[in-house]
Amino acid sequence: MYAILNSHFQSGLRNLLDKAVLAHAELDRAFRVQEGYSKVDEIPFDFTRRRLSVVVARNDGKHLLICKGAVEEIFATCSSYCLKGEVGRLDPTHFEGAKEQTVALNSDGFRVVAVAYREMEPSKTAYSVQDEADLTLLGYIAFLDPPKESAREAIATLARKGVQVKVLTGDNEIITRKICREVQLETGEILLGSRIAQMSDAELAEVAGHTTVFAKLNPEQKERVVRALHAKGHVVGFLGDGINDSPALKAADVGISVDTAVDIAKESADIILLEKSLLVLQEGVTEGRKVFANITKYIKMGASSNFGNMFSVLGASIFLPFLPMIPIQVLTNNLLYDFSQTTIPTDNVDEEYLASPRTWDIGNIFKFMIFIGPISSIFDYATYGMMLFVFDAWNNPSLFQTGWFVESLLTQTLIIHIIRTARIPFIESHASPALIATTVIICTIGMTLPFTWAGSALGFVPLPWSYWPLVATMLVTYAAITHFVKVWFTRRWGL
Repeated sequence: MYAILNSHFQSGLRNLLDKAVLAHAELDRAFRVQEGYSKVDEIPFDFTRRRLSVVVARNDGKHLLICKGAVEEIFATCSSYCLKGEVGRLDPTHFEGAKEQTVALNSDGFRVVAVAYREMEPSKTAYSVQDEADLTLLGYIAFLDPPKESAREAIATLARKGVQVKVLTGDNEIITRKICREVQLETGEILLGSRIAQMSDAELAEVAGHTTVFAKLNPEQKERVVRALHAKGHVVGFLGDGINDSPALKAADVGISVDTAVDIAKESADIILLEKSLLVLQEGVTEGRKVFANITKYIKMGASSNFGNMFSVLGASIFLPFLPMIPIQVLTNNLLYDFSQTTIPTDNVDEEYLASPRTWDIGNIFKFMIFIGPISSIFDYATYGMMLFVFDAWNNPSLFQTGWFVESLLTQTLIIHIIRTARIPFIESHASPALIATTVIICTIGMTLPFTWAGSALGFVPLPWSYWPLVATMLVTYAAITHFVKVWFTRRWGL
């Protein structure tokens, strides 16, 4: 009953425990006791005292200070107890018995909150923390807050994806171990908030990386742990739904909350989960890695292709008496190639690439460009030789430009499938249907364009039929060489 009075009359944000207390009162009309009381004052909750007091006036005019909070913090304010209406003095044996009882409840997975009271003089109208003294211990209210059914599977799946799961909680060590056992999370040595308070930021950074569970933390300490992990180069996501989680949610790279969280937690979060399953976290991690992989693919393809084309144009301009491609043809080539890459975001990503976190590595992209880009130039020069010496295009710029346009477009478009995977393309790894479709469409347009009126308008001419087996041979050779260089590159630096 006193717990209900405390939760009913407090004016701060009600946490889940307060909501549970009030829901219990609504289930049993015998507990609707607040009608006989009026509020006088309140001593708000803070994470140092870890308790909250309200002062109410009874019908007889007496004032009651009702205090509810963490067991150890309530014990510290009590000098007596009330059992079956009789009040007695607390001594060390009572404290030991009370401790055993709360430990037993914690060990069964219950969160325990202590409730105490003190009768005050009705003449007093303003109260402070100093009045939370010489209280009478009434007892405990216990809450069963089991982990979500999906928690165990989500933690195991995240671990397989290379994501470390750490627990940062305000609960005590006993209940924290119980919950971690239920979700099969190995706790190791639990780091308590009292020890963190004595550590410097540098000391905490050294310990935080190899500590899995942090217990009895206040909001500031949760934020310190997140920043300590940052200091060691970790990317940190934080999942929380309470008032005390908001600083850590803001400090994390990605703050995650749920739609049933308190407003301040949702406002502090970057992402709010709508599904009642933690497995959505694993799905989000996987989807994020796919996006990162496909962005990296696109940059590597564009960088290596443009780098190779630069060498090709530079070389051709030295010895050709005409432009290797006129500007409108270059623009058309780029337009078609860019269209073929628009479906890269839909592409499949190999499982081994998704198995572990990846970091942005501009040095790797630069090396990839240096090693892969010039390969296309080799075959561009081979095309130059074919057009000049096989098809005698020295005095026929349109034929030369058409031949190189088609070869350049086909090699750039088809090579996407070589670069997109560390495996053997088309055999061990398949592109998405959308990427295959755009590849086929662009290659078809590129091969048929010289035979259409649009091609004539762009300055193209029909190619001789003997051109096609020669360019097909170059395409196969180019794909094979690029694949072997890619395999060597992947083994040395990774894709």
